[in-house]
Amino acid sequence: MDISDKNRLNPTNNTSPEWFLAATKPNQEFRAVENLKNQNIHSFCPTIKLEKVKGAKKQIVEEAIFKGYIFIQIALDDSCWHKVRSTRGIRDWIRFAGKVAKIPSDLVLDLINTITSKKIVLLNQMNDGDKVRILSGPFEGLEGVFQKGDGDVRAIILLNFLGKFNRISIDQSQLSLE
Repeated sequence: MDISDKNRLNPTNNTSPEWFLAATKPNQEFRAVENLKNQNIHSFCPTIKLEKVKGAKKQIVEEAIFKGYIFIQIALDDSCWHKVRSTRGIRDWIRFAGKVAKIPSDLVLDLINTITSKKIVLLNQMNDGDKVRILSGPFEGLEGVFQKGDGDVRAIILLNFLGKFNRISIDQSQLSLE
């Protein structure tokens, strides 16, 4: 490896752990996380539970929210970069403009908090009349009433806005049950 390769992989020569994004091989997010764990490398793969029909049975399955990607927290020393890249399940590092993509820690921590606090709610867990709160977007913080699902990922809610109930369709990931 020449000096330019080291600078591309290790842009700041910082030794405190930071979050980076890696691409996984198809459907191998969980394998990559497990193999990184075996190497004492901290990683995070946000998941969601979905109800799927297999055969004649409905099953709850856990899937990666960002298929093909995982977050990895490592210090910027060369040994970790190559260990991660050669881990089973990992395809390569995600790069922007030739540099490995560094993810802001607060963004990853917010994502971890959202996932672990179970703020993400599935449409099949909401019932007609449930009170919901909008978590993000132009209506952030407002409360509404769930009416029904609108396709696989959207929901129709009644939003009390300026003293009038308005019917809107919103992405389910923007909702939490009250």
